[in-house]
Amino acid sequence: MEEQQTQKREEAIKDMKMYLANDWNLKEETPEYFLLTRNTASTGIHILLALFFWFIAFIPNIIYHYSKKEKKKILK
Repeated sequence: MEEQQTQKREEAIKDMKMYLANDWNLKEETPEYFLLTRNTASTGIHILLALFFWFIAFIPNIIYHYSKKEKKKILK
């Protein structure tokens, strides 16, 4: 009986570790259960950061485009 409980607990711990490796967070641990929540913020934040830094990288080009002179005078 006790051996069966330890085997079930080891199986539950193995499952919990698998979920933790796949972007889940351990919220609560009790003797009866593990409460896991899905980490939902990572993908959206990474996309926003990528777009932000992509935009920041091209600000000098935008400034150059609007600040360059439209006419050039070449002396003979």
